[in-house]
Amino acid sequence: MNRSKIFTNDNCVGCNLCISKCPCGEANIAQIKDGHNKIYVDESKCIACGECLRACTHNARDYTDDTGRFLADLEAGKKIPLIAAPALRSNIPQWRQLLGYLKSAGVSAVYDTSFGADICTWAYLRYIAENQAMGLISQPCPAIVNYIERYVPELLRRLAPIHSPAMCTAVYMNKYRKIPGPYAFLSPCVAKAGEFNDPNTGGLIGYNVTLKKLLEYLSNNDLDFKKSDPAEYDNEDHGLGAVYPSPGGLKANVEQYVSGEWIFQVEGQPRAAGFLHEYAKERGGDVPLLVDILNCAHGCNAGPGACRSEDDEYAIGKAMHKIRKETKPKPDFEQFDKELDLSDFRRMYTPKKITPIFVDRHELEQAFIAMRKPSHEFRTTDCRCCGYDTCRQMAVAVAQGINHAGNCVDYLRSVVKEKNHD
Repeated sequence: MNRSKIFTNDNCVGCNLCISKCPCGEANIAQIKDGHNKIYVDESKCIACGECLRACTHNARDYTDDTGRFLADLEAGKKIPLIAAPALRSNIPQWRQLLGYLKSAGVSAVYDTSFGADICTWAYLRYIAENQAMGLISQPCPAIVNYIERYVPELLRRLAPIHSPAMCTAVYMNKYRKIPGPYAFLSPCVAKAGEFNDPNTGGLIGYNVTLKKLLEYLSNNDLDFKKSDPAEYDNEDHGLGAVYPSPGGLKANVEQYVSGEWIFQVEGQPRAAGFLHEYAKERGGDVPLLVDILNCAHGCNAGPGACRSEDDEYAIGKAMHKIRKETKPKPDFEQFDKELDLSDFRRMYTPKKITPIFVDRHELEQAFIAMRKPSHEFRTTDCRCCGYDTCRQMAVAVAQGINHAGNCVDYLRSVVKEKNHD
């Protein structure tokens, strides 16, 4: 079964940038190895958001996915249906040739997740109408789901009980088109593996393949997919579901069918995490119809497993504009009502609450002393070299045992000063 994870390799120089960008305070562990500071990942507390992958300038953070296993199984003769995320078209101009190559390698069918996104929009609106639901949090982004399950489980009651577009596509293929799985999913998302491994999603998708790792594999093995004959998708035409990977993509889809409703939009870390904690305090009153939330600031198109980066914003926007112009009129949801059963696309969640490591006042004081911070002046330097916003946060991490005093600038200055006096 697929198991993607983010990890630290031997390139780490202990610069602490990963700590500064991580929305999960205890997911990074700083240790001294061979006399040098190294930052490791606590997999149990990591939500696979990919912020550290973007932040690291030393190529010290990497991730695993199922690309190698997927291609090896194809080479062994296994026929694997593929589900491709809409971001394929914004990331790879020769995407038809890539589909052609994969089909020649043994992929038995390729379904466009854009159609599953149309189903997802239909399911959201039907669920909202049937249950008079307000204030739902969208869940196409697995990093957001991971964060809520672990750090804000009280929001699970607001998390939309509808499968993601990828899973809606898988359910449709399995039940309505009788295409046997397990399926492979091709996308720019590392966190999708957690979704596919969740018992609540039924094990339909068995391979999490990212665009970045797939193209790296092909390049490293001198396999030029661009020479392949082009191929198309095998499923029905899609509507505006193709823009789901863009910021506000879900919002744009919903607004085709409802008008005048408040749909709140938020993207990027740490803003998304901050919003979720704020939203958890909401106790009534005026709430949005829906919260359209994505972990990545530029949407899935520039996800951590993408070929595009955040610097390619214009190229991505241009590609998505072209896709939007080419989409058919909005899908006939009345036809969906006749053909589809809403219950097939429902999703359950299981809380996986992370309990923070408790630090008492005495332990915090001892951490400050270990860091050579005897006074308020030193304890409020807040230089952020350690990766934390404040000296207090660093002291808490030291007391928790996930960081060490030697990672503090004041500590190092004190040591140097003592040596100079010797």
